[in-house]
Amino acid sequence: MKQLISAADIRQAKSDKKAYLVAPVKEFIITPEAREVAKVEGIELLDASPVVAPAPVSITVPVVSEPVVGQSQLIQAEIEAKLSGVDAAKSAEIQKLIAAAMANFNQNLPASPRQINDDGIVLIHGNAVKLDVFDGAPGKNIGLTDVIGAKEGSNMGVGYMGWENAFFPWTLTYDEVNVVLEGELHVKTASGTTIAKPGEVIFIPKNSTVEFGTPTHVRYVYITYPVEWL
Repeated sequence: MKQLISAADIRQAKSDKKAYLVAPVKEFIITPEAREVAKVEGIELLDASPVVAPAPVSITVPVVSEPVVGQSQLIQAEIEAKLSGVDAAKSAEIQKLIAAAMANFNQNLPASPRQINDDGIVLIHGNAVKLDVFDGAPGKNIGLTDVIGAKEGSNMGVGYMGWENAFFPWTLTYDEVNVVLEGELHVKTASGTTIAKPGEVIFIPKNSTVEFGTPTHVRYVYITYPVEWL
């Protein structure tokens, strides 16, 4: 039986400081999201272990290194080049303003990397979304991050969920659609258990009482209507 390589495996390889994973096509199945995350994280997916060539004999030549110029310094130099009469005091003030602007910019970065167009269309880069802890299932280590909601002017809520080997009960006061990206999602009701795998979709009607879970791992996108689901 072929083994599955998911985005979680790629992230673990990155955490273990690995530069590549050996995953022969005959023995492994690699999910589309795993391939995208591998590109982002710089992890190579190889069919066989790389052949290590003998290290060449090298001669070290001493080099006088030049100071590294940071982004803030480049911005400051560009600004001062366009101004006249910049003395030490003005230069220090410009440096302060740039530092404040850069700090404010970093603080206002969105939790989920996104592209927002002038026409109102929003693109979410799912492979870069980091999951927060979902407090609706204490002690289960369930990850959840909302990416689209009322602040985007939407009447639907959209987000990502993911976890490993855990189950928790939930009653929905809204309609929900789940699109599985990795692993398998189990949705249990009094009538039985529905299991969805990558590429499959589950619709759960409003007022359903279910048990969400997975015996392995799962990562999926949820869409709720109306937007305020908590």
